[in-house]
Amino acid sequence: MIIGTRVGTNAGDVDQLLGMSDLTKETLRAAGIDENPRLLLADAGYCSEDSRTQAGTADFNLLIATGRVRRNERVAPAPRGPIPRDATQRERMARRLRTKTGAADYARRKAIVEPVFGQMKVRQHAGFLRLRGLEGAQTGWTLHAVCHNLRKLANSRTIGVIRTA
Repeated sequence: MIIGTRVGTNAGDVDQLLGMSDLTKETLRAAGIDENPRLLLADAGYCSEDSRTQAGTADFNLLIATGRVRRNERVAPAPRGPIPRDATQRERMARRLRTKTGAADYARRKAIVEPVFGQMKVRQHAGFLRLRGLEGAQTGWTLHAVCHNLRKLANSRTIGVIRTA
């Protein structure tokens, strides 16, 4: 289920992480769920210094993909021992993603998030937005999200009826 959408004018998602995490919390509270998410997964498009700083101060576990390993970056394939004191925020996040727990948590993103985009692109032809302007784009994307959620609800009811019969 999609619980929040936002369309921006930037090609990358770098500046969107703070707003989307706040939107997620607001939506859950509006639905009567007082708990914060335990884990928030973000792809490399959200990776920035501000996002990584937020990861250290967030009230939930935040894993942001750091992208490709850069030249002279100190990330061991299997981290052991304490994190070096002079490690940058990016190196710390990359190291967290390479732990067993971090890798297992982030691997779930392939099964949770990516199928949603694939289903929307194939079933709803949502590969591009048809309305002009920021407001039109937001409206179009929200409509795609609502249709996706309605399809999920309809399929869950159908499956539930079959199981009980």
